[in-house]
Amino acid sequence: MCYSGFRIAAYTKMETNLEEWYFKGGVKTKSSKNRIVPIHPAIQEITSDRYRENGQNLLGMRIQTFRIKMSRKLEVLGIDKHTPHDCRHTFSMLCERYNVHENDRKRMLGHSFGNDITNQKYGHRTVDDLRSEIKKIKACY
Repeated sequence: MCYSGFRIAAYTKMETNLEEWYFKGGVKTKSSKNRIVPIHPAIQEITSDRYRENGQNLLGMRIQTFRIKMSRKLEVLGIDKHTPHDCRHTFSMLCERYNVHENDRKRMLGHSFGNDITNQKYGHRTVDDLRSEIKKIKACY
């Protein structure tokens, strides 16, 4: 989640394209639904493994079960309490830290461009354009 910016619910039903390495989906708002986010190289292996094991539900379990397991794992690791939504904050922070274009950061997070007609109507980005931007993020391990 920290390398894609999707909400946890999106991982239960989004399209995962392992040939062109991108996710397509999203939940909640018009801007966030059906968006495309390239799969960062740091998570390609785990993504393909999870897809082979679980198909479209990359979590491989119910959302509440994932939340409980995540909480327990963080506790075992001695890491302060976090939620899956915190991963969206991490993704946004990583985009900022590694100078991902602000417009592409908004696109990948599924944020609206609001009154910014230029980007809303004329900002045409390809998967390869977004891939170049997401690859700026260095692996954290």
